[in-house]
Amino acid sequence: MGDRDALASAPCRRAGRAAVIGFLLLGLAAAAGAGQQDFKLKDMDGNAFRLADHRGEVVYVTFWATWCVPCRRELPLLESMYAELKDRGLLVIGVNTDPAANKSKIKPFVNQYKFSFPTVLDPDNNVHDTYNPTRELPYGLLIDREGNLHKTYAGYRTGDEELLREDILKLLGDAEGAAGAAAGEPGAAQDE
Repeated sequence: MGDRDALASAPCRRAGRAAVIGFLLLGLAAAAGAGQQDFKLKDMDGNAFRLADHRGEVVYVTFWATWCVPCRRELPLLESMYAELKDRGLLVIGVNTDPAANKSKIKPFVNQYKFSFPTVLDPDNNVHDTYNPTRELPYGLLIDREGNLHKTYAGYRTGDEELLREDILKLLGDAEGAAGAAAGEPGAAQDE
């Protein structure tokens, strides 16, 4: 009877281990969301890109792949938003998650769509997994000027860009209001 009990409990132990691993992954994702955000990846030319170097800007990080149909719908909209709002302090960063074997497809894809925002490579999905263990694409992170994660965006459906735009404008507007107050502009709130 002891052997039968051991065999019966083996699936329970495996399920228990899977649950523990799942909780650890969720904990890592939650830890990534707490506090200031940073990662370091290389761009398509091999130059280092570090997120923390862009504190002071509102940053939208989008994880995408060349084969991802919803990404192909969202990326041109992000390009338009970036072109319009970059002078107000918005930085869009495209993090490509294609495997290293597909590297030759990435630059032509970026050139075809004429993306002007920085594109960095995460071929092993190390950064993507830190923020999104489910690997859903596209996946976005909106980061405020202090480097704190403001909000995440999973997937893309038509109209999502308007919700993102509202969130970005709030972060850009808050920063402009604070800058106006510091400069003593008329109508700006000031400390007495």
